[in-house]
Amino acid sequence: MAAGMHAAASGQLGTLFAPPSTEGPCTEPQSAPPSVEIVVLSEEQSQEAKAVLQERSRASRPSMAKYGEMLQCAENTADGSKVNRRLQLERQSGSLGKRIVDNMPILGLIPTMSWKTMRADLIAGLTVGVMVIPQSMSYASIAGLPYIYGMYAACVPTFVYAFLGQSRQLAVGPVAMVSLLIEAGLTGMLSEEECPASYKNGKLDSSVHQYEECPEQYVRLAILTAAVVGVLQIVGRLLKMGFLVSFLGHPVTSGFTSGAAIIIGTSQLKYILGFSIAKSEFFYITVWNIIKDIHQTKWMTVLLGLSWLAFLMTLKRLARRGGKLAMISPLGPLISCVAGSLLVFACAPLRDDFHVKYVGEIPSGLFPMSVHHWDLGSVFKVMPTALSVCLIGYMESIAIGKNLAAKHGHEIEAGQELFALGVSNLVGAMFSCYPVTGSFSRSAVANATGGLTQVAGIITSIVMLCTLMFLTPLFKFLPHFVLAAIVISSVIPLVAYSEAMKLWRIKKADFLLWIVACLGTLILGVLRGIGLAVVLSLMIVIYESVRPQITILWRIPGTTIYRSVKQ
Repeated sequence: MAAGMHAAASGQLGTLFAPPSTEGPCTEPQSAPPSVEIVVLSEEQSQEAKAVLQERSRASRPSMAKYGEMLQCAENTADGSKVNRRLQLERQSGSLGKRIVDNMPILGLIPTMSWKTMRADLIAGLTVGVMVIPQSMSYASIAGLPYIYGMYAACVPTFVYAFLGQSRQLAVGPVAMVSLLIEAGLTGMLSEEECPASYKNGKLDSSVHQYEECPEQYVRLAILTAAVVGVLQIVGRLLKMGFLVSFLGHPVTSGFTSGAAIIIGTSQLKYILGFSIAKSEFFYITVWNIIKDIHQTKWMTVLLGLSWLAFLMTLKRLARRGGKLAMISPLGPLISCVAGSLLVFACAPLRDDFHVKYVGEIPSGLFPMSVHHWDLGSVFKVMPTALSVCLIGYMESIAIGKNLAAKHGHEIEAGQELFALGVSNLVGAMFSCYPVTGSFSRSAVANATGGLTQVAGIITSIVMLCTLMFLTPLFKFLPHFVLAAIVISSVIPLVAYSEAMKLWRIKKADFLLWIVACLGTLILGVLRGIGLAVVLSLMIVIYESVRPQITILWRIPGTTIYRSVKQ
């Protein structure tokens, strides 16, 4: 065995330790076939070869060097049992504190914070707080809820996540995708006893919106959905099921997101066009309803709505140039709200003659307790919607969190993020909030404005709390077309047509999956679109499992690195 190991070492290290040749340069070639000679290295050469191999191993796997040093230290310790007992006692004494810090990461960051870090988090928190005020109102309208419930959802869960989440820049709160899932999933879920106005001759009237006829019962159902989502996410953390989201293929999820974004955008066109459009989860029906009633268009509302949309898109384009202009885009929604409210308040003809619709009275004060309104008998009624929100919300949040963590050089644990979102939704449901998750746009703003820790999320929740307590009367004359412009400008980047073009160039099969997922969501509806996306993703996993990709590797000479022979 020793001879074999020395021979292997000699082959790895090349001719560095090979003995000198005894043949001269002019020796005649032998006619006999060449023989293989195994040369046994001397003890000194063996030790030197061992040292070289260990050095190469440490260089190729630096993470193992620390463990090697610990093992060497244990071998050289005369009384190793005492050291082990001491380490065990230290481990037990620090296990409780470590567990608390693991579940509340912010506690481990606060002692290391400086005034510079606090200043950066203050700026990021204020900026996101200003941005989320109009966004939360817009997203609540997508979910079919009164505006105030979007503001509740932007306050309580944001505060809870700041203590439990590992992502330092993730902005948690109401988002367009989850809001659409709530509206699509809860439509028609109220029984005839709960909402008799939505039934005709014992059958559900599809032309009647339950969230308009029975808003209080609909709100309770949405809050119960948040509680169920929270419980599902916490149970998923305990059962270590966070890995399931990895089965959703990127082309399929990108196609679903693009289709859902188009549905969200078209649902807001009624506020831009100025007339009521019968709402439907099917894209083609919504388009037909718009075309059928296009003659009812109010051109003043259209002119104002397109002007505000152009303003927001221009600000985003300017922000891409970086520098001082990068701060303009986050302030765009608030500037739009202020300008729109002043315009409608100052110009009475817009309200009286041109019939421009505005928000109206918004109640002020703290978020009310809602635990006593939970109807546990309706849990199975909202379970399909809760499962969809749980899956899509977690997938969106973990994708943003991991991307931002990689940029800043730290890691996040998928299980802890699932737990943090679950507790945020469950606590939020106790205080009249509907389901939330991480936001693409607000997280990007938090990162761009220099947010360094979760303290920025606490600042954001304080801004929203102050708004709820003192500033809601200022939104009375906020026009609907402004909120619609904010939503449309937010979802336009989610239509990943450039991703589809990229897939077309790289892999036609993935492009086909993107198209099927997108069109399936537009034609079949959001919830069925999710089902289609999951089925397609599982088919991809099964197909790649039975036909694995096989690559022949070769070692680059002089290194321990292997590459494909095709490269």
